[in-house]
Amino acid sequence: MIILTFATSICYAQQNNTIQKYSLTGFINKKIPVELNISVYNQLILGNIRYLNTRLKQPIKVIGRVEGQNQYSMHEFERDGNISGSIYAALKNNKLEGNWSATKSDTSYNVMLAIKTNKNLKPEIFSPLKPDQLAGEYAYQYGEKGYQGNITIKKISGNTYSYDISSVTHDPGRNIADASGKAILKNNQLIIQVNKSCIFKVKFYNGFLIISQESPGQLNDCEFGFNATLEGTYLKIK
Repeated sequence: MIILTFATSICYAQQNNTIQKYSLTGFINKKIPVELNISVYNQLILGNIRYLNTRLKQPIKVIGRVEGQNQYSMHEFERDGNISGSIYAALKNNKLEGNWSATKSDTSYNVMLAIKTNKNLKPEIFSPLKPDQLAGEYAYQYGEKGYQGNITIKKISGNTYSYDISSVTHDPGRNIADASGKAILKNNQLIIQVNKSCIFKVKFYNGFLIISQESPGQLNDCEFGFNATLEGTYLKIK
């Protein structure tokens, strides 16, 4: 336990040296006040957003990525994995400007936030706190009509885990991608091999995981339904 705690502390310290922290405030649609607190590590974004005109002002988890030309792609995750809204914006001259869109409708508004000084803002922890916390159920859902995915991870013994994953495309013509099997955890990662030409990587983080293709353009070899994929960011819900 002492060794594990020490190793976790070292990992946290190493992350902390390279994490960028931002606290931003401003408006969606020029009239909805929000506060966005995020950390950026290896192009990955983690943090929370609060809607200041709500009664409780509860923080909503935000996960995303920094893409080319300082483009920030972020999604609001509710506790059940539902994505309630998305922000696509560029960070430039201490301002984040772009669009916010809802998943329950075609609603889209402009968003304009400015960086503020927040010395008390603590960096997010990106790596899993403990290896034995990886097992569980993870999910994402872009509203009732959008893409949806669910994966269950169970520990069998040692570093061997089982996985059972299923995802569907948006309605009305939903297509399915699924896979199940066993894999060995190595470097905080599982490899899902659907067949010799269809391989995905499962990377674990603190409270979520990301599934990505091992090589671009392999979906044609996966024998999934049209446009279906295992890829996505899945929030741990159980």
